[in-house]
Amino acid sequence: MTVGERIKNLSQDWFLTEPLLFAVFCTHALKRNDNMGCDMRCGKGIIEYNPERLEQFDDNQLALRLKAEVVRIILKHPYQRQPYNPRRDVMRLSSDLTLCDNLEGMDTIGLEPPRIFDIPRDQAFEQYYSLMAGQIVQMEQDGEGMPINLPGDGQGDGQGDLSDGLSQADAGASLWEEDELMSEKVNHEIETAQRCNQWGSLSGDLRSLIESSLISKQNFRAILSQFRASILSSKRHLTRMRPNRRYGWDAMGSQYAYSTRLLVAVDVSGSVPDEDIRKFLAVINRFFKQGIESIEVIEFDSQITTEKPIALKQAANGIRVIGRGGTNFQPAIDFYYEHEEYDGLVFLTDGYAPTPKLPDDKRHKPLAWILTAQGGNEDNLRPLGPVVRITGL
Repeated sequence: MTVGERIKNLSQDWFLTEPLLFAVFCTHALKRNDNMGCDMRCGKGIIEYNPERLEQFDDNQLALRLKAEVVRIILKHPYQRQPYNPRRDVMRLSSDLTLCDNLEGMDTIGLEPPRIFDIPRDQAFEQYYSLMAGQIVQMEQDGEGMPINLPGDGQGDGQGDLSDGLSQADAGASLWEEDELMSEKVNHEIETAQRCNQWGSLSGDLRSLIESSLISKQNFRAILSQFRASILSSKRHLTRMRPNRRYGWDAMGSQYAYSTRLLVAVDVSGSVPDEDIRKFLAVINRFFKQGIESIEVIEFDSQITTEKPIALKQAANGIRVIGRGGTNFQPAIDFYYEHEEYDGLVFLTDGYAPTPKLPDDKRHKPLAWILTAQGGNEDNLRPLGPVVRITGL
């Protein structure tokens, strides 16, 4: 029996025992590829396999390898959550780490975590990417050929040069690209599993992770437009230059001058790239240009680093990441609440800092959070104000 026939038979066994895995598998076409540099990969609506690399797998290993790839699709790693200008090799390794956190037996099929990386476990996919990308860039700059586990070698103990491992990982993610249509297809199957409680053997932790991935990708334009509308304020002035709507020229008309002042807090601790800051300030200028009296910027890491707020145009040319490390939102929050003249506050950050506390003795003032592509901590920040990502701005 060929490897392709074995895969089809294993997927058919899922019809009764693993309804979600079976349904998601059926959204993709199975395709043989003898030339790819990995054992199995997915993307662009297909699941490709290399029969030569999978020939050594027994049925249990092959079923586990197929399950890992389908779970990867369910988490939508090939179709969503991709950082700006991504490194596909690091994305694939980050996805493998996420699978290892949530599925047993990954070490038996060659998807165990690379041993050379000093990375804490049980992190989000985006955080794995951020941590691993930094370490890989440093290793490449140092010219290190350190040993690394090779993804998909089927043995669980293979060793090779760093560049070899990254080459295999890059091949494993070569089909990955943002695809909202495919993401919606997968979400439909997840929602069906939710309604019918048909999760098969998937663990409770993995179910929670899958359900959290259902949160739709927010349209940053709509979110920022709503936030802008919520902070606009104006002052009414009487004038003889226009008629009163009710009484005509017998009474004075009204004019309204916008008086909204916006405060922008930029994270310069080193976790936010200069390019993201430039894009972010351009977006702020575009969305808040009309109807805003003034936009002022403060920089912060563990504390506010600017002596006083500066104008947006000045900040666009003058902000530089200082990279001292350490991020704390509280000083910026306190500054915002201490200065009543500001009507709204927008943060640019990666989100990885303790959740700030709002003053109990003061009214809530509008907040918005814009996270970098690799940013996280959304669940803790969302109760304080709308959260959007800078991806694709």
